[in-house]
Formats: sequence, C-alpha cells, structure tokens
Amino acid sequence: MNNERIDKFNRDVHFWGRLTIVTALIFSLSIPAYLTFVLGYVPSSENIIAGLVAIAGFVGIVWIVEPISYFPVLGPAGSYISFLSGNIGNMRLPVISAVQSAMELEPGSKKAEVAGIFALVSSVIVNLAVLGVVMVAGQLIVNTIPAPLLGSFNYALPGILGAMLVMYASSIKKEHTLMLIALGAAVAAAIRYSPNFLPAKVATLIIMGDVGVAAIFAIAFALILAGKAGKPIKTDK
Repeated sequence: MNNERIDKFNRDVHFWGRLTIVTALIFSLSIPAYLTFVLGYVPSSENIIAGLVAIAGFVGIVWIVEPISYFPVLGPAGSYISFLSGNIGNMRLPVISAVQSAMELEPGSKKAEVAGIFALVSSVIVNLAVLGVVMVAGQLIVNTIPAPLLGSFNYALPGILGAMLVMYASSIKKEHTLMLIALGAAVAAAIRYSPNFLPAKVATLIIMGDVGVAAIFAIAFALILAGKAGKPIKTDK
C-alpha cells in the first residue's frame, strides 16, 4: 500500500510539475511572441545571436551543472518548485538543508524529500510576500531617499563585484592572478578594438555579446587551472 501511495505521489508530482513548468514557459514567451508577431518588432539575427552568446557564455554551464548537482538534494518535486521559483543556491538549498538537518533526516530519503517540499513551499511564500511588499512600497521608499544618497546606489554593483574579485583572487596563486589580469585586459581590449578590423556582422556580435565573450574566456581559464590542479605531481625517483 505504501508503494502504491509513493507511486501515485510521484505520478502527481511529475504531472503537476510539468504542467506548471509548461504554463510558465508559455506565459514567459507570450510577451516576446506578441511583440514579434503582433506588433512587428522583429529583432535581427545578429541581435538574437549576440544575446544568446551573452547569456550562454555567462550562465550556459549552469544549465547543465545545476540540475545534475541539485537533484539529489531537491528531489523531483523540489526540482520543479526550485527551478520555477529561482534563487536555488542562495535560498532554496539552504532552507532544505536546514530543515533536513534540524529533523535529522537522511538526504535523498522520502522523508527528507517530503520535508524539503514543505520547506520549499514556505520559502517561496515568504519570498513572494517580501517581494510583494517591496514592489508596492519600494517606489515610495526610493522617492523619500535624498538624491545624493540615491546616486550612491550606482556604486553598489561595482562594490559587490569588486569584493567578489578580491575574495576569489586571494584564493589563487599570485602568478595565476597576474595571468587573469592580463587575460582580462586582453579580452577587454579585443572587445573594444577588434570590431574596427572585423566585418560589420561579426563586430556587432562581439559588441552586443561582450559579457558572454568575456565569460567564455573566464570559464576556459578556470578549466585550464582546474586541469593543471588535477594533474598528479611528478617526483624524481
């Protein structure tokens, strides 16, 4: 009887999970489809490819790594909920880990999966409640902030990225840091000046997909370092 309930539970999870994912996909594509086929705002092929390069170069590897690495912890139901709501690494996984640890459940078990579902649902509800308050009252709060203080928000993203850069740079060797700086300068110079010597279509792709191009070089550099770190150390006999 328990096996029958588990099988029915799994069938229901996949049915409603696929239905909600497909529904979200349709709603997500509805606005671009309306702009393209109804209003006639058709982007050029160069813009589409450049956008794809920018996004895929930056997060393309995540499309493969995250589902594989997160599934053992999230389970089928948790995967549907988490990938639909987002913020998996910084919100959903910590919630599941905290609940499973507090209840002393073994990750991957059915009890852990059910507990994780309740934890994820609670996380999503709280997330939506806070987001709703921010969306309603956020503009009111921004309007009350003095202009000089509001202008300082322009430095928030560079400050965060700078702190991340220092954190990551401190964990690698000095020669690798110098190589990374040189590679970054070379990639920035290539993105800035190479369009002057390339055909117009290629130059457009590089300019509009600059983030993706830089990310691809960064990922390649990281893979090279990982490959060197994984090699066995040679010793003299």
